Amino acid sequence: MEKALQKERTLVSKEIFGKVIVELGKDKEDIVVCDTDLMRCFGTKAFSQEFPERHFNFGIAEQNCMAAAAGLALSGKNVFASSFANFASKRACDQVSIAVAYNEANVKVCGLYAGLTAEKNGGTHIGVEDVALMRSIPGMCVVEPADTYELEAITRYMADYEGPVYFRQPKMYLRNVYTEVPHFEPGRGVTMRDGGSVTVFACGITVATALDAAELLAAEGIDVRVINMPTVKPIDKDIIKKAAAETDYILTCENHNIIGGLGSAVAEVLAGIKTNAVLRMMGIQDTFGVTASLGYQLRKNGLTPEHMAGEIKGMLAGV
Repeated sequence: MEKALQKERTLVSKEIFGKVIVELGKDKEDIVVCDTDLMRCFGTKAFSQEFPERHFNFGIAEQNCMAAAAGLALSGKNVFASSFANFASKRACDQVSIAVAYNEANVKVCGLYAGLTAEKNGGTHIGVEDVALMRSIPGMCVVEPADTYELEAITRYMADYEGPVYFRQPKMYLRNVYTEVPHFEPGRGVTMRDGGSVTVFACGITVATALDAAELLAAEGIDVRVINMPTVKPIDKDIIKKAAAETDYILTCENHNIIGGLGSAVAEVLAGIKTNAVLRMMGIQDTFGVTASLGYQLRKNGLTPEHMAGEIKGMLAGV
């Protein structure tokens, strides 16, 4: 396991990413960063100062950024290109699809302030459809770390990986679920807690929600299996099939629309096998975000540990 960067771990993703990308930049001279006037949000100001000739700020021009990132990658560079998740996935969708993915360009498309964590930036900045869009692009790997430890692990992995990736980053995490930087293996889920009653598949900030809900239910004698799915594409089919064989109920939870995200990916696997497992999905119920704090939006969308615990008890009761 990699050594963590600091003893007291921040929950703000940009603080960790910013330090890691500078460290990687010193070791890998081919790494370049493409920004859309979001160095403060991406945590890349230090990189721009350390390597000014390898940092490109395109301003509020996401389509130009992704097209240029593809060009840099095809000329031999290892590119990390960022924008808010909503804009990287929708405004620049054509460039990401054709310039990056179609050409198998070595670009890590970094979707910042993902989902409800965009908070008070406003409903127009809250991207809850990005995973659905990126997951549908051929050849695109889609990853979403569960905390800042896993964010560090995935960032290090991507620096060595050759090919297009959509790297979903929240503004902040609810809490860390690891105590050190884990080993990241693409396409593999991680069992964070074992249990035989219900399996919860979660990704990103909702992994903490699932673990906290499992703790609440453990006090009532209900054992919940919690599986972190840092790779939404390619999805870990084996761990989903195993859960369907060993638990009667499966619940997915994500900081994303229930259409097209993790829940849909799990459903697609279950649709291809013979199983009696019951599936339910928690997430954004096909609505846009609003201008409000993360806490308010999590409560509004039923994405709290208490709500999840209630949902699980309802499943077990057949409600």
